[in-house]
Amino acid sequence: MKKFEYTYKALATICSITIIRENDVWLNKIINHCYDITTRFENEFSRFKSDSTLSKLNTNKKQEVSDDFLTLIYKSRDIYKMTQGYFNPLIDVRKIGYSHSFTDGNFEVLDVQEDLNFDNVKNYWSLLEIDTNMNIDLWSIAKWYLAEKISRYLVEKGYKNNLCNMWGDIYASWHNLEWKKWQIAITSPFWVIEPAAVVEVSNNSVSTSGTYLRNWEVWGKKVHHIRNPYSDEVESELVSVTIISNTWYMSDALATAVIAMGRQKAIDFCEKNNIKYLFVISNGDIVQN
Repeated sequence: MKKFEYTYKALATICSITIIRENDVWLNKIINHCYDITTRFENEFSRFKSDSTLSKLNTNKKQEVSDDFLTLIYKSRDIYKMTQGYFNPLIDVRKIGYSHSFTDGNFEVLDVQEDLNFDNVKNYWSLLEIDTNMNIDLWSIAKWYLAEKISRYLVEKGYKNNLCNMWGDIYASWHNLEWKKWQIAITSPFWVIEPAAVVEVSNNSVSTSGTYLRNWEVWGKKVHHIRNPYSDEVESELVSVTIISNTWYMSDALATAVIAMGRQKAIDFCEKNNIKYLFVISNGDIVQN
């Protein structure tokens, strides 16, 4: 058996796919199709593309959507209730300056009204409808959904030993080259070479979210891309959160939610719900179960 690794740029980041098999026959064609899946996905869910399905919904407040889109809405509602609203795709980060793609470096604060009642997001079959002051952003669940979607496609094509990494949102299917669990290095948020930790997974999702990469200043105050829906306080103690889950759609969304909760509430939530986690604290400590 051999290990074949492929990377491509999409989603404003680097996506990587690792496949374990005897040879690379047909793999270029397979990877090209994975790239096509990613491109179509970005065109559907990017809030920075004016012609994406998501942008059309946010502009028109009504939009015919795909099965993937509806699935993400249903699963978002599940996690919204589970986290008591700390995960909420209606949280509008444009209010704190995340109004353009992060790579643009243009952090323009928009004075927008914000309706956070996710229970009022309605669908009539494939027609999705949101209220006037709602603006949906599914990226904190969509990117992981994409990793799992590509991994499942590879399994269907006969490549069950694979790992799909959408820049921190990972799905690890079956085994690595040594026929063991996949080893995932958790990047240190303190800009050192050594990883903060290494976790071993098989048929699990691993999502890491942090406050140390996507941050900027607004009116002299440092902010990051994860907002607490119940407070204007900026969480600074949890600098990196990793969630490991065998419930495919949860890891990315939960990583976002627990950062918004803050350290102690996040620990209590994960322990109560039997969620496997690894938190890197601002003082360098690691808390995990």
